Amino acid sequence: MDKEIDEELLFSKTLKLDTKGESIFNVLSDSFTEKSIPFTNIISVAADGAPAMFGRYRGFISHLKRIIPGLIAIHCAIQLQHLVAKDLSDRLHQSLQFVINAVNKISSNALNTRLFALLCDKNDEDFQRQLLHTEVRWLSKGACLSRFYSLFESVIEFL
Repeated sequence: MDKEIDEELLFSKTLKLDTKGESIFNVLSDSFTEKSIPFTNIISVAADGAPAMFGRYRGFISHLKRIIPGLIAIHCAIQLQHLVAKDLSDRLHQSLQFVINAVNKISSNALNTRLFALLCDKNDEDFQRQLLHTEVRWLSKGACLSRFYSLFESVIEFL
């Protein structure tokens, strides 16, 4: 028998007062009670390393472990990638800055964007535009870098 795993968003709530571990736990507890979900359904939790999440006495996970002693708590993999990316070597950082500057130049005004799209179309590229990155997200820098690499010949010709 084939079994598929379904993933759905259980709930999304705003923290009204603060982002302390107890407040986060109370929102989760209220939502689980409202939906009649037992805490024993929770096997593991992934979170960033913030004290509000992993604090020994008042962190969200410490509140969960009082109810679920066997809870497995891990650091979120994306958070770890972000932490590694923050400490890039100078040479790699300079390379990434070059890419970001090139993308920003191409996307700096509507005329450049249209001209680059025409050039990509002429060169039979899979994409007609570069992706902009956001400063805070390493994954968006990775997506920006991947797109830059796939359009490298057109970027060089354009610049």
